[in-house]
Amino acid sequence: MPFDQGQFDFDAPGSDAGWRRWREELERQQQEFESRWGVRLGKRVVVSLKDHAKPLCGMLEWIDRGKSGDRNAPPRFRLRGLEFGHEEIESIVEEEG
Repeated sequence: MPFDQGQFDFDAPGSDAGWRRWREELERQQQEFESRWGVRLGKRVVVSLKDHAKPLCGMLEWIDRGKSGDRNAPPRFRLRGLEFGHEEIESIVEEEG
């Protein structure tokens, strides 16, 4: 599931409590995903890949698992038009500023 979507809690009390809870849950899920796979989403990063001469800079994009829906399947990523798996990442560093 991309982390800009989720399920809204319409039963939460208060005017914006459901929205805040929804955002907190998405942020928690994104942090768990990033921690598990050693990546940073939604931030500018520099990625060094195995068998790739130069590091790539830009916003790392998680490619949805699509039809398989296997939550344990290794994710695929895209950066500057190049698709790769997490096993191809040698290093990833968030750019400053």
